[in-house]
Amino acid sequence: MTEEHILKSFESIGIPKMQTMVYLDLLKNKESTATQVSKRTKMHRANVYDTLTKLKERNLVYLSNKEGKQVFAALSTDLIINEEKDKLENLKIAMNYIKTTYVPGQTPKVYTLEGLNTVKSILFGLLEKKSEVWIYGLAENENIINILNDRLMNSFHLERIKKHIELKMLFYKFPHEEIKTLSNLKFTEARLLPKSQQSKTSQITQIVCNDAVYITLWIDPIYTIVIENDIVAKEYLDLYNILWDHSEKVV
Repeated sequence: MTEEHILKSFESIGIPKMQTMVYLDLLKNKESTATQVSKRTKMHRANVYDTLTKLKERNLVYLSNKEGKQVFAALSTDLIINEEKDKLENLKIAMNYIKTTYVPGQTPKVYTLEGLNTVKSILFGLLEKKSEVWIYGLAENENIINILNDRLMNSFHLERIKKHIELKMLFYKFPHEEIKTLSNLKFTEARLLPKSQQSKTSQITQIVCNDAVYITLWIDPIYTIVIENDIVAKEYLDLYNILWDHSEKVV
């Protein structure tokens, strides 16, 4: 395979030509400074340094300091393959979810989905319903806390607020400051369950939106049970409204 074929292969997975050239140079020449790479590739040093920084963000380049100089070294190409495998796996999960949720005539009333990425897909799927969202049963040690704090969840909030979708959250145990931060978002309110419930350690999170209930079991592997039934959803909402009236508003 020629270098031109390699450049095109890398471009097909989103790695620009300049990044590939610098990466290949490091593979051939082992540890190098940005100046050394610049001389070999005949690229401007500022462009080389910027490219090396981007390769480092992709986990394709390692940075170390030797004798007061920044030295770069290429990491294994296996990382590229593993990253593409992860993307493909995420795409398969998304496609399976689409098949069970959006394809007419194929939507069962009750079904299960597996994985953390599925939970993320469900959250963004809620926005399409354009209806109030309830989240109940977030304990301190649950993985969903990580979702609530990452960049993806910030995107969820931005889209939700843009669409004026109300979000209500009932927590078992959660720092007061974080509850206040969430409550300060537009169209958002979070409350703490009564003290009699606060010592409870839950491995289940329940989300209700419109005519569907999503029950996530935080075990390994993570499972989400989906119930699409407006009568069941209403039963859950009636219960949540009772708990809401008896929960603590954090100010």
